[in-house]
Amino acid sequence: MLSFLLLPALVALEQASARVVEPTATHLPGATVSGSALPTSSPTPVLSPNFPALGALPRRYQASDLERLWDVVGPVEPPPFTTTRVPQTPVALPSAPPALYPSWYSPAPKDLLPKYKFPKGFKFGVATAAYQVEGAVRDEGKGPTMWDWNSRQPGGVTDNTTGDVVDLHYFLYKEDVARIAALGVNAHSFSISWARIFPFGTADSPVNQAGLDHYSDLINYHSKLGVEPVATLFHWDVPLALQAYYGGFTSPNIVDDFVHYAKTVFRAYNGRVKTWYTFNEPRVYCGQLKGYPFNVNFAPGVNATSAPFHCAYNLLKAHAGAVKAFREMKIQGEISFKNDDYVGLAWRANNTEDAEAVERHAAFQIGIFSDPVYKGDWPQRMKDTLTPDVLPRFTEAEKKDILGSADFYAIDPYRTQYITAPSGGIKACVSDPSHELWPSCNTPVQYDSNAGWAAGWTPDPLMDWLQATPNFLVDSLKELKRRWPYKKIYVSEFGFAEPTEGSRTDLFRITEDFERTNYFMTYLGEILRGIHEENLPIAGAFAWAMVDNTEWSSGTSARFGIQYVNYTSLERHYKRSALALSEFWKAHN
Repeated sequence: MLSFLLLPALVALEQASARVVEPTATHLPGATVSGSALPTSSPTPVLSPNFPALGALPRRYQASDLERLWDVVGPVEPPPFTTTRVPQTPVALPSAPPALYPSWYSPAPKDLLPKYKFPKGFKFGVATAAYQVEGAVRDEGKGPTMWDWNSRQPGGVTDNTTGDVVDLHYFLYKEDVARIAALGVNAHSFSISWARIFPFGTADSPVNQAGLDHYSDLINYHSKLGVEPVATLFHWDVPLALQAYYGGFTSPNIVDDFVHYAKTVFRAYNGRVKTWYTFNEPRVYCGQLKGYPFNVNFAPGVNATSAPFHCAYNLLKAHAGAVKAFREMKIQGEISFKNDDYVGLAWRANNTEDAEAVERHAAFQIGIFSDPVYKGDWPQRMKDTLTPDVLPRFTEAEKKDILGSADFYAIDPYRTQYITAPSGGIKACVSDPSHELWPSCNTPVQYDSNAGWAAGWTPDPLMDWLQATPNFLVDSLKELKRRWPYKKIYVSEFGFAEPTEGSRTDLFRITEDFERTNYFMTYLGEILRGIHEENLPIAGAFAWAMVDNTEWSSGTSARFGIQYVNYTSLERHYKRSALALSEFWKAHN
Protein backbone atom coordinates (compact mmCIF):
# COMPACT_ATOMS: atom_id res chain seq x y z
CA MET A 1 0.00 0.00 0.00
CA LEU A 2 0.77 2.50 0.05
CA SER A 3 3.15 2.94 2.31
CA PHE A 4 2.37 5.70 4.32
CA LEU A 5 -1.18 4.82 4.77
CA LEU A 6 -3.21 6.60 7.36
CA LEU A 7 -4.00 4.51 10.43
CA PRO A 8 -6.34 6.73 12.39
CA ALA A 9 -6.81 4.28 15.24
CA LEU A 10 -3.10 4.10 15.98
CA VAL A 11 -2.55 7.41 17.73
CA ALA A 12 0.41 6.08 19.65
CA LEU A 13 2.02 5.07 16.38
CA GLU A 14 1.66 8.56 15.03
CA GLN A 15 3.68 9.73 17.97
CA ALA A 16 6.17 7.05 17.03
CA SER A 17 6.32 8.29 13.46
CA ALA A 18 6.39 11.96 14.42
CA ARG A 19 4.63 12.87 11.18
CA VAL A 20 3.65 16.32 12.29
CA VAL A 21 2.67 19.54 10.62
CA GLU A 22 3.89 21.91 13.29
CA PRO A 23 6.97 21.58 15.48
CA THR A 24 4.96 22.35 18.59
CA ALA A 25 2.39 19.63 17.99
CA THR A 26 2.50 16.56 20.20
CA HIS A 27 1.10 14.18 17.60
CA LEU A 28 -1.30 13.91 14.74
CA PRO A 29 -4.33 11.71 15.24
CA GLY A 30 -3.89 8.96 12.81
CA ALA A 31 -0.84 8.10 10.75
CA THR A 32 0.98 4.89 10.48
CA VAL A 33 4.40 4.25 11.71
CA SER A 34 7.12 3.58 14.09
CA GLY A 35 10.07 5.45 15.26
CA SER A 36 9.86 8.49 17.43
CA ALA A 37 7.70 8.33 20.49
CA LEU A 38 7.67 4.99 22.23
CA PRO A 39 6.34 5.27 25.77
CA THR A 40 7.74 2.85 28.29
CA SER A 41 4.37 1.17 28.78
CA SER A 42 1.36 0.48 26.59
CA PRO A 43 -1.19 3.29 26.41
CA THR A 44 -4.47 2.33 28.02
CA PRO A 45 -6.54 1.12 25.08
CA VAL A 46 -9.94 2.69 24.64
CA LEU A 47 -11.20 -0.59 23.23
CA SER A 48 -10.26 -4.16 24.05
CA PRO A 49 -9.98 -6.28 20.91
CA ASN A 50 -11.00 -9.92 21.05
CA PHE A 51 -8.03 -12.10 20.20
CA PRO A 52 -6.81 -15.49 21.49
CA ALA A 53 -4.19 -15.44 24.23
CA LEU A 54 -0.67 -16.24 23.12
CA GLY A 55 -0.44 -19.94 22.39
CA ALA A 56 -4.12 -20.61 23.12
CA LEU A 57 -4.81 -21.97 19.64
CA PRO A 58 -3.39 -25.46 19.10
CA ARG A 59 -0.94 -25.82 16.24
CA ARG A 60 -2.93 -28.27 14.18
CA TYR A 61 -3.46 -27.95 10.46
CA GLN A 62 -6.76 -29.57 9.60
CA ALA A 63 -9.72 -27.96 7.87
CA SER A 64 -11.43 -27.57 11.24
CA ASP A 65 -8.39 -25.68 12.54
CA LEU A 66 -8.55 -23.28 9.61
CA GLU A 67 -12.23 -22.70 10.41
CA ARG A 68 -11.24 -21.94 14.00
CA LEU A 69 -8.83 -19.28 12.75
CA TRP A 70 -11.56 -17.71 10.64
CA ASP A 71 -13.84 -17.76 13.68
CA VAL A 72 -11.38 -15.30 15.26
CA VAL A 73 -12.01 -12.94 12.35
CA GLY A 74 -15.77 -13.42 12.14
CA PRO A 75 -18.16 -13.45 9.18
CA VAL A 76 -16.70 -12.51 5.80
CA GLU A 77 -18.53 -10.95 2.85
CA PRO A 78 -18.36 -13.36 -0.11
CA PRO A 79 -17.38 -12.04 -3.53
CA PRO A 80 -20.11 -11.53 -6.14
CA PHE A 81 -18.44 -14.10 -8.41
CA THR A 82 -15.61 -16.62 -8.05
CA THR A 83 -14.30 -17.13 -11.55
CA THR A 84 -11.52 -15.28 -13.34
CA ARG A 85 -12.85 -12.98 -16.04
CA VAL A 86 -10.90 -12.93 -19.30
CA PRO A 87 -10.92 -9.52 -21.02
CA GLN A 88 -11.05 -8.65 -24.68
CA THR A 89 -7.61 -7.33 -25.58
CA PRO A 90 -6.30 -4.87 -26.34
CA VAL A 91 -8.26 -2.54 -24.06
CA ALA A 92 -9.22 0.72 -25.76
CA LEU A 93 -8.16 3.89 -23.99
CA PRO A 94 -10.65 6.75 -23.70
CA SER A 95 -10.13 9.94 -25.66
CA ALA A 96 -7.50 12.29 -24.30
CA PRO A 97 -8.82 14.72 -21.70
CA PRO A 98 -9.06 18.35 -22.81
CA ALA A 99 -6.29 20.74 -21.85
CA LEU A 100 -7.08 22.63 -18.69
CA TYR A 101 -4.68 25.52 -19.22
CA PRO A 102 -2.89 27.19 -22.15
CA SER A 103 0.19 25.22 -23.24
CA TRP A 104 2.53 28.07 -22.31
CA TYR A 105 1.36 27.77 -18.71
CA SER A 106 0.97 24.01 -18.45
CA PRO A 107 2.83 21.92 -21.05
CA ALA A 108 1.38 18.57 -22.03
CA PRO A 109 3.13 15.52 -20.51
CA LYS A 110 4.89 14.79 -23.81
CA ASP A 111 6.37 18.30 -23.83
CA LEU A 112 7.97 18.12 -20.37
CA LEU A 113 11.79 17.88 -20.64
CA PRO A 114 11.44 16.57 -24.21
CA LYS A 115 15.18 16.03 -24.73
CA TYR A 116 15.44 13.59 -21.83
CA LYS A 117 14.63 9.89 -22.27
CA PHE A 118 14.44 7.03 -19.82
CA PRO A 119 17.42 4.67 -20.08
CA LYS A 120 17.10 1.33 -21.82
CA GLY A 121 15.52 -1.30 -19.59
CA PHE A 122 13.85 1.26 -17.30
CA LYS A 123 10.92 -0.24 -15.41
CA PHE A 124 7.97 2.15 -15.61
CA GLY A 125 4.91 0.79 -13.92
CA VAL A 126 2.25 0.76 -11.26
CA ALA A 127 2.05 -0.83 -7.83
CA THR A 128 -0.46 -2.65 -5.64
CA ALA A 129 -0.52 -4.81 -2.49
CA ALA A 130 -2.42 -8.05 -1.95
CA TYR A 131 -4.61 -7.06 0.99
CA GLN A 132 -5.47 -3.72 -0.58
CA VAL A 133 -6.78 -5.00 -3.91
CA GLU A 134 -7.37 -8.76 -3.98
CA GLY A 135 -10.55 -9.28 -1.96
CA ALA A 136 -11.73 -12.92 -2.00
CA VAL A 137 -10.24 -13.19 1.47
CA ARG A 138 -11.59 -16.69 2.23
CA ASP A 139 -11.56 -18.11 -1.29
CA GLU A 140 -9.49 -21.02 -2.58
CA GLY A 141 -7.97 -22.05 0.72
CA LYS A 142 -6.57 -18.72 1.94
CA GLY A 143 -6.00 -18.30 5.66
CA PRO A 144 -6.85 -15.15 7.62
CA THR A 145 -4.38 -12.31 8.08
CA MET A 146 -4.11 -9.76 10.86
CA TRP A 147 -5.57 -7.16 8.51
CA ASP A 148 -8.63 -9.32 7.89
CA TRP A 149 -9.03 -9.28 11.67
CA ASN A 150 -8.15 -5.61 12.18
CA SER A 151 -10.84 -4.40 9.79
CA ARG A 152 -13.46 -5.81 12.14
CA GLN A 153 -12.17 -4.26 15.35
CA PRO A 154 -13.96 -1.16 16.68
CA GLY A 155 -12.00 1.81 15.38
CA GLY A 156 -9.67 -0.40 13.36
CA VAL A 157 -10.77 1.19 10.05
CA THR A 158 -12.09 4.73 9.93
CA ASP A 159 -14.98 4.10 7.54
CA ASN A 160 -15.70 0.53 8.76
CA THR A 161 -14.91 -0.99 5.36
CA THR A 162 -13.00 -4.24 4.91
CA GLY A 163 -10.81 -5.86 2.28
CA ASP A 164 -13.30 -8.71 1.85
CA VAL A 165 -14.24 -7.74 -1.71
CA VAL A 166 -12.76 -4.28 -2.40
CA ASP A 167 -11.39 -4.40 -6.02
CA LEU A 168 -11.69 -8.20 -6.31
CA HIS A 169 -8.38 -8.16 -8.15
CA TYR A 170 -8.03 -11.85 -7.21
CA PHE A 171 -10.61 -12.71 -9.89
CA LEU A 172 -10.22 -9.59 -12.05
CA TYR A 173 -6.44 -9.63 -12.39
CA LYS A 174 -6.55 -10.38 -16.11
CA GLU A 175 -8.72 -7.33 -16.73
CA ASP A 176 -6.42 -5.23 -14.55
CA VAL A 177 -3.28 -6.41 -16.31
CA ALA A 178 -4.88 -5.75 -19.69
CA ARG A 179 -5.75 -2.22 -18.59
CA ILE A 180 -2.17 -1.68 -17.42
CA ALA A 181 -0.84 -2.95 -20.75
CA ALA A 182 -3.15 -0.59 -22.62
CA LEU A 183 -1.45 2.38 -20.95
CA GLY A 184 1.86 1.19 -22.37
CA VAL A 185 3.63 0.90 -19.03
CA ASN A 186 5.89 -2.12 -18.76
CA ALA A 187 5.80 -3.31 -15.14
CA HIS A 188 3.49 -4.05 -12.20
CA SER A 189 4.81 -4.34 -8.65
CA PHE A 190 2.42 -6.49 -6.61
CA SER A 191 2.62 -8.51 -3.42
CA ILE A 192 1.95 -12.17 -2.69
CA SER A 193 -0.24 -13.05 0.27
CA TRP A 194 1.68 -15.35 2.62
CA ALA A 195 -1.64 -16.71 3.95
CA ARG A 196 -2.69 -17.76 0.43
CA ILE A 197 0.43 -19.92 0.11
CA PHE A 198 0.53 -21.16 3.71
CA PRO A 199 -2.87 -20.62 5.37
CA PHE A 200 -1.31 -21.37 8.77
CA GLY A 201 1.96 -19.62 7.98
CA THR A 202 4.34 -22.11 9.55
CA ALA A 203 7.06 -24.12 7.87
CA ASP A 204 5.57 -27.43 9.04
CA SER A 205 2.05 -26.63 7.78
CA PRO A 206 0.67 -27.68 4.38
CA VAL A 207 1.10 -25.52 1.31
CA ASN A 208 -2.04 -24.33 -0.47
CA GLN A 209 -1.56 -25.38 -4.08
CA ALA A 210 -4.47 -23.22 -5.23
CA GLY A 211 -2.63 -20.15 -3.97
CA LEU A 212 0.58 -21.11 -5.73
CA ASP A 213 -1.35 -21.78 -8.93
CA HIS A 214 -3.13 -18.43 -8.77
CA TYR A 215 0.04 -16.37 -8.60
CA SER A 216 1.63 -18.57 -11.25
CA ASP A 217 -1.19 -17.74 -13.65
CA LEU A 218 -1.06 -14.07 -12.66
CA ILE A 219 2.66 -13.95 -13.40
CA ASN A 220 2.21 -15.73 -16.74
CA TYR A 221 -0.56 -13.37 -17.81
CA HIS A 222 1.61 -10.36 -17.05
CA SER A 223 4.34 -11.76 -19.28
CA LYS A 224 1.84 -12.63 -22.02
CA LEU A 225 0.76 -8.98 -22.23
CA GLY A 226 4.26 -7.54 -21.98
CA VAL A 227 3.99 -6.31 -18.38
CA GLU A 228 6.92 -7.35 -16.18
CA PRO A 229 5.86 -8.85 -12.82
CA VAL A 230 7.74 -7.46 -9.80
CA ALA A 231 6.91 -9.36 -6.62
CA THR A 232 6.96 -8.52 -2.91
CA LEU A 233 6.84 -11.38 -0.42
CA PHE A 234 5.38 -9.43 2.50
CA HIS A 235 3.31 -6.26 2.43
CA TRP A 236 2.10 -6.15 6.06
CA ASP A 237 -0.48 -8.98 5.90
CA VAL A 238 1.04 -11.43 8.40
CA PRO A 239 -0.92 -14.69 8.75
CA LEU A 240 -3.18 -14.43 11.78
CA ALA A 241 -2.09 -17.90 12.89
CA LEU A 242 1.49 -16.73 13.47
CA GLN A 243 0.31 -13.84 15.64
CA ALA A 244 -1.77 -16.27 17.67
CA TYR A 245 0.88 -19.00 17.92
CA TYR A 246 3.85 -16.92 19.06
CA GLY A 247 3.34 -13.17 18.59
CA GLY A 248 4.24 -12.78 14.92
CA PHE A 249 7.29 -10.65 14.16
CA THR A 250 7.95 -9.89 17.82
CA SER A 251 9.13 -13.52 18.08
CA PRO A 252 12.30 -15.04 16.61
CA ASN A 253 10.16 -18.02 15.57
CA ILE A 254 9.01 -15.98 12.58
CA VAL A 255 12.43 -16.19 10.90
CA ASP A 256 12.39 -19.84 9.87
CA ASP A 257 8.73 -19.70 8.90
CA PHE A 258 9.29 -16.70 6.63
CA VAL A 259 12.38 -18.19 5.01
CA HIS A 260 10.48 -21.42 4.29
CA TYR A 261 7.66 -19.42 2.72
CA ALA A 262 10.17 -17.42 0.66
CA LYS A 263 11.94 -20.54 -0.60
CA THR A 264 8.63 -22.07 -1.63
CA VAL A 265 7.72 -19.01 -3.66
CA PHE A 266 11.20 -18.63 -5.19
CA ARG A 267 11.13 -22.24 -6.31
CA ALA A 268 7.66 -21.90 -7.83
CA TYR A 269 8.32 -18.75 -9.87
CA ASN A 270 12.06 -18.90 -10.58
CA GLY A 271 12.88 -17.35 -13.93
CA ARG A 272 9.47 -15.72 -14.35
CA VAL A 273 9.94 -12.94 -11.79
CA LYS A 274 13.25 -11.12 -12.10
CA THR A 275 12.92 -8.41 -9.43
CA TRP A 276 11.94 -9.34 -5.87
CA TYR A 277 11.33 -7.51 -2.60
CA THR A 278 11.34 -9.40 0.67
CA PHE A 279 9.54 -6.72 2.71
CA ASN A 280 7.59 -3.57 1.99
CA GLU A 281 8.40 -0.63 4.27
CA PRO A 282 9.37 -2.70 7.31
CA ARG A 283 9.71 0.37 9.51
CA VAL A 284 6.04 1.17 8.97
CA TYR A 285 4.99 -2.41 9.58
CA CYS A 286 6.98 -2.83 12.77
CA GLY A 287 5.66 0.46 14.11
CA GLN A 288 2.09 -0.78 13.86
CA LEU A 289 2.70 -3.55 16.36
CA LYS A 290 2.87 -1.38 19.46
CA GLY A 291 -0.51 0.29 19.01
CA TYR A 292 -4.17 -0.63 18.99
CA PRO A 293 -5.41 -3.01 17.77
CA PHE A 294 -2.22 -4.86 16.84
CA ASN A 295 -0.84 -4.90 20.40
CA VAL A 296 -3.00 -7.90 21.26
CA ASN A 297 -0.01 -10.07 22.08
CA PHE A 298 3.76 -9.99 22.08
CA ALA A 299 6.37 -12.71 22.36
CA PRO A 300 7.59 -13.38 25.92
CA GLY A 301 9.84 -10.59 27.18
CA VAL A 302 8.56 -8.03 24.65
CA ASN A 303 6.43 -5.02 25.58
CA ALA A 304 5.00 -1.98 23.83
CA THR A 305 8.30 -0.11 24.02
CA SER A 306 10.43 -2.88 22.61
CA ALA A 307 7.94 -4.44 20.15
CA PRO A 308 8.89 -2.32 17.10
CA PHE A 309 12.60 -2.96 17.67
CA HIS A 310 12.29 -6.69 18.29
CA CYS A 311 10.20 -6.77 15.12
CA ALA A 312 12.97 -4.94 13.24
CA TYR A 313 15.58 -7.36 14.58
CA ASN A 314 13.60 -10.47 13.63
CA LEU A 315 12.54 -9.04 10.29
CA LEU A 316 16.11 -8.24 9.29
CA LYS A 317 17.14 -11.79 10.11
CA ALA A 318 14.21 -13.10 8.07
CA HIS A 319 15.19 -10.83 5.19
CA ALA A 320 18.81 -11.97 5.33
CA GLY A 321 17.75 -15.61 5.50
CA ALA A 322 15.50 -15.24 2.47
CA VAL A 323 18.23 -13.47 0.46
CA LYS A 324 20.75 -16.14 1.44
CA ALA A 325 18.33 -18.81 0.21
CA PHE A 326 17.70 -16.82 -3.00
CA ARG A 327 21.40 -16.80 -3.76
CA GLU A 328 22.08 -20.40 -2.73
CA MET A 329 19.15 -21.58 -4.86
CA LYS A 330 20.62 -19.57 -7.76
CA ILE A 331 17.29 -17.87 -8.37
CA GLN A 332 17.41 -15.71 -11.49
CA GLY A 333 17.17 -11.99 -10.91
CA GLU A 334 17.69 -9.48 -8.12
CA ILE A 335 16.38 -9.01 -4.61
CA SER A 336 16.17 -6.28 -1.95
CA PHE A 337 13.56 -4.67 0.32
CA LYS A 338 11.59 -1.41 0.11
CA ASN A 339 12.63 1.51 2.31
CA ASP A 340 10.32 4.40 3.09
CA ASP A 341 10.57 7.97 4.38
CA TYR A 342 13.46 10.43 3.83
CA VAL A 343 16.58 11.85 5.49
CA GLY A 344 15.13 15.36 5.81
CA LEU A 345 16.34 18.96 5.78
CA ALA A 346 17.32 21.06 8.78
CA TRP A 347 14.42 23.40 9.48
CA ARG A 348 16.67 26.22 10.69
CA ALA A 349 19.86 26.85 8.74
CA ASN A 350 23.12 26.76 10.71
CA ASN A 351 21.31 25.42 13.77
CA THR A 352 23.26 22.58 15.42
CA GLU A 353 20.19 21.19 17.20
CA ASP A 354 18.25 20.90 13.96
CA ALA A 355 21.27 19.39 12.20
CA GLU A 356 21.42 16.73 14.91
CA ALA A 357 17.66 16.24 14.66
CA VAL A 358 18.13 15.41 10.96
CA GLU A 359 20.74 12.81 11.89
CA ARG A 360 18.41 11.25 14.43
CA HIS A 361 15.58 11.24 11.91
CA ALA A 362 17.82 9.55 9.35
CA ALA A 363 18.91 6.94 11.90
CA PHE A 364 15.49 5.98 13.23
CA GLN A 365 13.46 6.37 10.03
CA ILE A 366 15.73 4.89 7.34
CA GLY A 367 18.97 3.83 8.99
CA ILE A 368 17.17 1.32 11.21
CA PHE A 369 17.02 -0.99 8.16
CA SER A 370 19.51 0.51 5.71
CA ASP A 371 22.45 0.63 8.13
CA PRO A 372 22.43 -3.10 8.98
CA VAL A 373 22.11 -4.05 5.29
CA TYR A 374 24.59 -1.51 3.90
CA LYS A 375 26.94 -0.96 6.86
CA GLY A 376 26.58 -4.05 9.01
CA ASP A 377 24.95 -2.81 12.23
CA TRP A 378 22.30 -0.57 13.77
CA PRO A 379 22.92 3.19 13.56
CA GLN A 380 25.11 4.28 16.45
CA ARG A 381 22.53 6.83 17.63
CA MET A 382 20.02 4.04 18.09
CA LYS A 383 22.48 1.96 20.12
CA ASP A 384 23.41 4.98 22.22
CA THR A 385 19.75 5.61 23.04
CA LEU A 386 18.22 2.15 23.39
CA THR A 387 19.34 -0.58 25.77
CA PRO A 388 19.77 -4.15 24.48
CA ASP A 389 16.50 -5.30 26.04
CA VAL A 390 14.70 -2.76 23.83
CA LEU A 391 16.95 -2.96 20.77
CA PRO A 392 18.49 -6.44 20.52
CA ARG A 393 22.14 -6.41 19.43
CA PHE A 394 23.29 -8.40 16.44
CA THR A 395 25.83 -11.15 16.90
CA GLU A 396 28.87 -11.06 14.64
CA ALA A 397 27.40 -13.92 12.61
CA GLU A 398 24.11 -12.03 12.20
CA LYS A 399 25.93 -8.89 11.09
CA LYS A 400 27.76 -10.90 8.46
CA ASP A 401 24.54 -12.46 7.16
CA ILE A 402 22.67 -9.14 6.97
CA LEU A 403 25.46 -7.03 5.48
CA GLY A 404 25.15 -6.94 1.70
CA SER A 405 21.75 -8.62 1.62
CA ALA A 406 20.43 -6.25 -1.05
CA ASP A 407 21.19 -6.20 -4.75
CA PHE A 408 19.85 -2.65 -5.16
CA TYR A 409 18.30 0.17 -3.15
CA ALA A 410 14.57 0.81 -3.20
CA ILE A 411 12.78 3.80 -1.72
CA ASP A 412 9.18 5.01 -1.53
CA PRO A 413 9.88 8.79 -1.55
CA TYR A 414 6.36 10.16 -1.23
CA ARG A 415 7.67 13.37 0.32
CA THR A 416 10.64 15.10 1.95
CA GLN A 417 10.18 17.46 4.89
CA TYR A 418 12.07 19.75 7.20
CA ILE A 419 13.26 18.41 10.56
CA THR A 420 13.59 20.31 13.81
CA ALA A 421 14.67 19.46 17.35
CA PRO A 422 12.20 19.10 20.23
CA SER A 423 11.35 22.41 21.87
CA GLY A 424 13.21 21.47 25.06
CA GLY A 425 16.30 20.31 23.19
CA ILE A 426 17.56 16.93 22.04
CA LYS A 427 19.57 16.14 25.16
CA ALA A 428 16.56 16.52 27.43
CA CYS A 429 14.46 14.34 25.12
CA VAL A 430 17.05 11.56 24.79
CA SER A 431 17.50 11.36 28.56
CA ASP A 432 13.75 11.15 29.23
CA PRO A 433 12.04 7.92 28.02
CA SER A 434 8.67 9.45 28.93
CA HIS A 435 9.16 12.29 26.43
CA GLU A 436 6.57 12.16 23.67
CA LEU A 437 9.29 12.19 20.97
CA TRP A 438 11.63 9.69 22.59
CA PRO A 439 13.69 7.88 21.37
CA SER A 440 14.22 9.54 17.96
CA CYS A 441 13.76 13.07 19.38
CA ASN A 442 12.98 15.00 16.20
CA THR A 443 9.95 16.59 14.59
CA PRO A 444 9.09 16.86 10.88
CA VAL A 445 7.78 20.24 9.74
CA GLN A 446 5.82 20.97 6.56
CA TYR A 447 6.81 24.63 6.12
CA ASP A 448 9.98 26.70 6.11
CA SER A 449 11.33 28.57 9.14
CA ASN A 450 11.37 31.97 7.46
CA ALA A 451 7.91 33.10 6.39
CA GLY A 452 6.16 29.79 6.98
CA TRP A 453 5.83 28.88 3.31
CA ALA A 454 4.65 25.29 2.84
CA ALA A 455 7.20 22.94 1.32
CA GLY A 456 4.52 21.60 -1.00
CA TRP A 457 0.81 21.07 -1.33
CA THR A 458 -1.05 18.54 0.82
CA PRO A 459 -4.26 16.56 0.34
CA ASP A 460 -7.23 16.65 2.68
CA PRO A 461 -6.83 15.99 6.44
CA LEU A 462 -7.38 12.28 5.89
CA MET A 463 -3.81 12.16 4.56
CA ASP A 464 -2.18 14.81 6.71
CA TRP A 465 1.23 13.12 6.59
CA LEU A 466 1.40 13.41 2.79
CA GLN A 467 3.00 16.37 1.04
CA ALA A 468 4.05 16.81 -2.59
CA THR A 469 7.65 18.02 -2.57
CA PRO A 470 9.12 17.38 -6.05
CA ASN A 471 11.73 20.12 -5.63
CA PHE A 472 13.42 18.05 -2.93
CA LEU A 473 13.38 14.70 -4.74
CA VAL A 474 16.71 14.76 -6.58
CA ASP A 475 18.65 16.02 -3.57
CA SER A 476 16.91 13.41 -1.42
CA LEU A 477 17.98 10.59 -3.73
CA LYS A 478 21.52 11.99 -3.81
CA GLU A 479 21.59 12.06 -0.01
CA LEU A 480 20.50 8.44 0.14
CA LYS A 481 23.36 7.54 -2.21
CA ARG A 482 25.85 9.47 -0.06
CA ARG A 483 24.80 7.65 3.10
CA TRP A 484 24.09 4.19 1.68
CA PRO A 485 26.00 4.00 -1.60
CA TYR A 486 24.03 2.13 -4.24
CA LYS A 487 24.73 1.11 -7.82
CA LYS A 488 21.04 0.95 -8.71
CA ILE A 489 17.92 2.45 -7.18
CA TYR A 490 14.21 1.96 -7.77
CA VAL A 491 11.60 4.56 -6.88
CA SER A 492 9.46 1.66 -5.75
CA GLU A 493 6.33 3.71 -4.93
CA PHE A 494 5.28 7.31 -5.38
CA GLY A 495 1.78 8.74 -5.45
CA PHE A 496 -0.77 11.19 -4.13
CA ALA A 497 -4.28 11.19 -2.71
CA GLU A 498 -6.56 13.70 -4.37
CA PRO A 499 -8.05 16.16 -1.86
CA THR A 500 -11.67 15.32 -0.90
CA GLU A 501 -11.86 12.82 -3.75
CA GLY A 502 -14.18 10.61 -1.78
CA SER A 503 -16.91 13.26 -1.81
CA ARG A 504 -16.87 14.04 -5.53
CA THR A 505 -19.21 12.79 -8.21
CA ASP A 506 -18.14 9.77 -10.21
CA LEU A 507 -17.46 11.81 -13.36
CA PHE A 508 -15.35 14.34 -11.51
CA ARG A 509 -13.37 11.59 -9.81
CA ILE A 510 -12.61 9.97 -13.13
CA THR A 511 -11.51 12.99 -15.12
CA GLU A 512 -10.33 15.76 -12.84
CA ASP A 513 -7.59 14.51 -10.54
CA PHE A 514 -5.47 17.64 -11.05
CA GLU A 515 -3.19 17.41 -8.03
CA ARG A 516 -2.40 13.73 -8.59
CA THR A 517 -1.54 14.41 -12.22
CA ASN A 518 0.69 17.33 -11.25
CA TYR A 519 2.36 15.17 -8.60
CA PHE A 520 3.22 12.42 -11.06
CA MET A 521 4.44 14.79 -13.78
CA THR A 522 6.69 16.79 -11.47
CA TYR A 523 8.16 13.72 -9.79
CA LEU A 524 8.79 11.99 -13.11
CA GLY A 525 10.42 15.12 -14.49
CA GLU A 526 12.71 15.22 -11.47
CA ILE A 527 13.52 11.53 -11.92
CA LEU A 528 14.56 12.24 -15.51
CA ARG A 529 16.61 15.20 -14.35
CA GLY A 530 18.27 13.05 -11.69
CA ILE A 531 19.24 10.50 -14.32
CA HIS A 532 20.57 12.96 -16.90
CA GLU A 533 21.91 15.82 -14.81
CA GLU A 534 23.07 14.05 -11.64
CA ASN A 535 23.98 10.62 -13.04
CA LEU A 536 21.75 8.87 -10.53
CA PRO A 537 21.32 5.18 -11.45
CA ILE A 538 17.52 5.22 -11.22
CA ALA A 539 16.33 2.02 -12.88
CA GLY A 540 12.57 2.18 -12.37
CA ALA A 541 9.58 4.07 -10.99
CA PHE A 542 6.23 2.67 -9.85
CA ALA A 543 3.12 4.81 -9.47
CA TRP A 544 0.92 4.10 -6.46
CA ALA A 545 -1.64 2.86 -7.16
CA MET A 546 -2.91 0.90 -10.13
CA VAL A 547 -6.50 1.29 -8.88
CA ASP A 548 -8.33 2.83 -5.97
CA ASN A 549 -8.13 0.38 -3.10
CA THR A 550 -8.51 -0.07 0.63
CA GLU A 551 -5.94 2.23 2.18
CA TRP A 552 -5.41 0.23 5.35
CA SER A 553 -7.09 1.96 8.30
CA SER A 554 -8.45 4.72 6.09
CA GLY A 555 -10.47 2.08 4.29
CA THR A 556 -11.86 3.01 0.90
CA SER A 557 -12.27 6.67 1.90
CA ALA A 558 -8.82 7.61 0.57
CA ARG A 559 -8.27 7.08 -3.14
CA PHE A 560 -4.70 6.87 -4.45
CA GLY A 561 -5.57 5.07 -7.68
CA ILE A 562 -4.90 6.19 -11.23
CA GLN A 563 -8.13 4.34 -12.01
CA TYR A 564 -11.43 5.05 -10.31
CA VAL A 565 -13.20 1.97 -8.94
CA ASN A 566 -16.94 1.78 -8.39
CA TYR A 567 -16.98 -0.49 -5.35
CA THR A 568 -20.53 -1.63 -6.09
CA SER A 569 -20.15 -2.63 -9.74
CA LEU A 570 -16.34 -3.11 -9.56
CA GLU A 571 -16.00 -1.18 -12.83
CA ARG A 572 -12.68 0.60 -13.42
CA HIS A 573 -12.33 3.95 -15.19
CA TYR A 574 -9.08 5.65 -16.16
CA LYS A 575 -8.45 8.99 -14.48
CA ARG A 576 -6.64 11.91 -16.06
CA SER A 577 -3.48 10.90 -14.18
CA ALA A 578 -3.44 7.47 -15.86
CA LEU A 579 -3.49 9.00 -19.32
CA ALA A 580 -0.84 11.55 -18.32
CA LEU A 581 1.44 8.75 -17.13
CA SER A 582 0.89 6.91 -20.40
CA GLU A 583 1.64 9.99 -22.51
CA PHE A 584 4.73 10.85 -20.49
CA TRP A 585 6.14 7.33 -20.78
CA LYS A 586 5.49 7.02 -24.51
CA ALA A 587 7.13 10.40 -25.17
CA HIS A 588 10.21 9.70 -23.05
CA ASN A 589 10.75 6.00 -23.66
